[in-house]
Amino acid sequence: MKLNKARKYINRRKAIYAFVQRLLFRIKSFNQLFILIVAVIIGIGSGYLAVGFRTLILFFQNNLWGEGSLIEMVRATPLYLKIGIPVVGMIVVAMSVDYFAKEAKGHGVPEVMNAIATQNGFIRMRVVIIKALASALSIGSGASVGREGPIVQMGSALGSSIGQLFQVSAQRMKTLVACGAAAGIAATFNAPIAGAVFASEVIIGDFSVVAIGPIIVSSVFATITSRSYYGDHPAFTPPEYILNSPVEIIFYIILGVTAGLIGWMFVKSLYYAEDLFEGTKWPVWIQALVGGLILGVFAIFLPQVLGVGYESMDWALSGTIPLLLVVSILFGKIAATSVSLGSGGSGGIFAPSLFMGSMLGHSLGTVFHNLFPNITASPGAYALVGMAALVAATTNAPITAILIIFEMTAEYSVILPLMVASILATVITTRWLDGNIYTIKLKRRGIDIHGGADMALMSKLEISRLKQQFVEIIHEDNLLSELLEKMSRSDQNNFYVCKADDKLYGIITHGMVRRFLNRIEEVQPSTMTKDICDIHFPSVNDNTPIQELLKLITEHDLQAIPVVDQNGILTGQVLRSDIMREYQEMLIESQTAKTLASSFKYVHQYYHEKIEVIPGFRIARINPPSEFVNQTIQDLNVRKKYHIDILIIRKAIKDKMKDTIPTPSMHIKQKDQLIVFGAVKDIDFICEIF
Repeated sequence: MKLNKARKYINRRKAIYAFVQRLLFRIKSFNQLFILIVAVIIGIGSGYLAVGFRTLILFFQNNLWGEGSLIEMVRATPLYLKIGIPVVGMIVVAMSVDYFAKEAKGHGVPEVMNAIATQNGFIRMRVVIIKALASALSIGSGASVGREGPIVQMGSALGSSIGQLFQVSAQRMKTLVACGAAAGIAATFNAPIAGAVFASEVIIGDFSVVAIGPIIVSSVFATITSRSYYGDHPAFTPPEYILNSPVEIIFYIILGVTAGLIGWMFVKSLYYAEDLFEGTKWPVWIQALVGGLILGVFAIFLPQVLGVGYESMDWALSGTIPLLLVVSILFGKIAATSVSLGSGGSGGIFAPSLFMGSMLGHSLGTVFHNLFPNITASPGAYALVGMAALVAATTNAPITAILIIFEMTAEYSVILPLMVASILATVITTRWLDGNIYTIKLKRRGIDIHGGADMALMSKLEISRLKQQFVEIIHEDNLLSELLEKMSRSDQNNFYVCKADDKLYGIITHGMVRRFLNRIEEVQPSTMTKDICDIHFPSVNDNTPIQELLKLITEHDLQAIPVVDQNGILTGQVLRSDIMREYQEMLIESQTAKTLASSFKYVHQYYHEKIEVIPGFRIARINPPSEFVNQTIQDLNVRKKYHIDILIIRKAIKDKMKDTIPTPSMHIKQKDQLIVFGAVKDIDFICEIF
């Protein structure tokens, strides 16, 4: 009786699963309409996430410091609480992030960029919850960080989760993640255009119509959602601005260059603080304790640097602040933000960049206005331009910086100084830094965001596998006539000239010979191959990294490159076309594997061992046979022996099964599970014999 009930239960779940799959397939079949509808959902969802996040920040801030101006509340708080609140907040945040979701540490945007570049947009949904709580508590307890980074990460996680639900392709998944990022920026700053440009310029680096359309839609609906709660008004009220004299543009040029220098200083300071705390090897809670104590000192002497800092930015834009205080706040903010993030806090760097820019602009504007009052605007105008310039300097995204200030202030008259200062600041930091504040964090982890998944796949290629051992060889003392005869009978493009001891001497291509024959009347009958070959050529060996080979092929515009041993003897060649073909095969296999891995979670959930994914082909889950154990994928060569492919290896890690994409050098263990793909007859055969 119990067995029958269990079977009925399993069959019912199978039927529900099949119905859900058919429904999702029908929804996805509408193509662009489907993406736009999902973009609307992501926009609205991200808008509510932004509203909820801001409410959560106020909840922590009001309960920890009291209601009202954060600066005034901190000043009125007893000394022991000025130190105690940041300490407790930092410890709770750091330990929660370390235990539940390490991706939630830091400023968030690099994790989104990494997910798009190397993980096909897959982000865990738990990041939304942990990031929201950790960042809200960080900001609420006084950490000197912004709220836009967390909202970008939360919106991106929402987009990724919806993409996983509908099992979209890798390219669509990246678009949906970018939709969430754009919606987060748009909802935070009431800036739909800047949100869309930020996602396109910074997150995915793609302004194509296919990508930008859904991103814009998502930004629009996120903005509509946030405006329904906070109204449609600029985030800042800028001073009235008039370019009093064309000469004044010189001062904005100086501001742009200085913003580049301060941006460089901020990036260096941020990662120096990270290295300093991590280098101590202290437990996470002790690092957070030290960071909290430093923030407590700032709460006593310079409370303006705590939190997001919008109140202080308003002062810089509309009021007059003593020059010494502004400079102190500027450098204090650099230190406070670096300590907050370096010691384990969670929050963004966009708002701190705006804050520093406003203080820098106000301080320089004060100096310029005091020296040249008749031809310069008020310090507030320089503060506004400084905000854009500093953001451009740290993110290397001048278009986003210009648009976000324009949308946050609704002030168009200042657009010319904004453009000049932002571009100059970007030029300075791109010259002195190896990337922007986001990509540097990834490079420090060994992740090249520009190479991304492409270079990760390329790095798996080996020259020994790509090498063609059949090459056309001709000796250096052969006559030109012998070379021409050999060329007429060969389909090879490269001919390798070798010495008597078989060492490679030079290279001859069809193009070189054609150019030589254009002046055939000058050619002597005694001309030898060594007289016309190119002796300045690059070569590689079996152990040369694939990245170096690609660099040589690109720099020298080669169709093939020779492979030599340690003695300089030719052993083969690698063709550019073979590299591309092998890469494309690996890319298709990787994309298919990840898509099927996403689909196969339902196999585990509903106890299927085999699924027919397309007519005549199946994926199946098997335990590794004894002859597979401790063997590498390359040694097994199951494609040749059994006509199947191993798509996923489910490895037991800390009592959990983790899906990994197999690589040629990966060893199969006894506790692993193999997810294989092939024709129905081949899958049935391997399941029967094993």
